[in-house]
Amino acid sequence: MNNFRLDKKLGVAILTLWLAALACTAIPITRVDELMTDIQNISVDLATSASVQIKMGAGELSLKGGADSLMEATFSYNVAEWKPKIGYRESGAQGELSVTHQDEKLPVGDPLINEWDIRLSNDIPLDLVIHTGASVSDLNLSDLSLSRLEIETGAGITTIDLTGSWDQDLRVSIQAGVGEITVRLPSETGVRVNMDTALVGVTADNLIKDDDGYVNRAFSTAAHTLTLDLQAGVGSVKLEVP
Repeated sequence: MNNFRLDKKLGVAILTLWLAALACTAIPITRVDELMTDIQNISVDLATSASVQIKMGAGELSLKGGADSLMEATFSYNVAEWKPKIGYRESGAQGELSVTHQDEKLPVGDPLINEWDIRLSNDIPLDLVIHTGASVSDLNLSDLSLSRLEIETGAGITTIDLTGSWDQDLRVSIQAGVGEITVRLPSETGVRVNMDTALVGVTADNLIKDDDGYVNRAFSTAAHTLTLDLQAGVGSVKLEVP
């Protein structure tokens, strides 16, 4: 991934959020340091499914499948307080994994680097929740076994890949604040998109307008349905079906 630099991607959005926060409360300041890298590998013990929560503040997030364990991740950052906090526990057959951004201090210096490269298991059913602040996010979820998906973004550029053939119904909730969001949807699984947008320009490729939302051509005939509830504030939304 490219370094997340304040003077390039989302610089204006991040600076606006930080200045707004500073206007409300006194936030301590920290400084940019040398680049640090953490590698994390989380394996399940007896769990046969897992809930996964990923919460990132400002940075660049890459998420996809293909892990041999529950999670394989590399975290690179040059603000020491941005070291992510990893937690995992099991309750019977259910695992609970959390990856969270620990610190809200305002960093001083350039460039700012905070890159999370996360891979999750394709084989373990996941209840996945992703929250990002001011970020550039590439979420390729097409190979995962998802039982539920919730995504909330603050300010940023977000790409979400849900293509592929789903063998079960799936409910997806996306809440986007300010920025650009692209959602790639499956063609063989039925798709229903429920839209709640304000100051947002919407582009829908290979979808059919239906009431306040869209459906794909397989909606009325496919064995399973992906239902997307999409809320967006300001920016643009692009929906794509291959």
